[in-house]
Amino acid sequence: MKVLFHPEFPNDQRKFQADYAAISEGLGARFRQEISEAIEAIKASPAGAGHFVNTGSTVVSEFRRRNLKAFPFFVLYGRTADTLIFGSIIPTRSDPLNWLTRFGGR
Repeated sequence: MKVLFHPEFPNDQRKFQADYAAISEGLGARFRQEISEAIEAIKASPAGAGHFVNTGSTVVSEFRRRNLKAFPFFVLYGRTADTLIFGSIIPTRSDPLNWLTRFGGR
């Protein structure tokens, strides 16, 4: 399976990691580790690693979210038969209607 990352995905990780590192270097490293673990879990089982995206008014089954364990964020990803696309790292308290903008505004 081909794996792609949205061009802004690394920037998301750096920004949120820097926010946590400003509190504690160890916290920033833990955040980075959780993102890496989530990515590996998604790669290992794209169909079973996350929940369908629910925008509040509809469930969007083409996209999934993998919640982080200790941080209030999730990894948003999509998949096709042969491609896995990592879109964003998103705070869980954000507006669900904005989550899919990196996938062409679906």
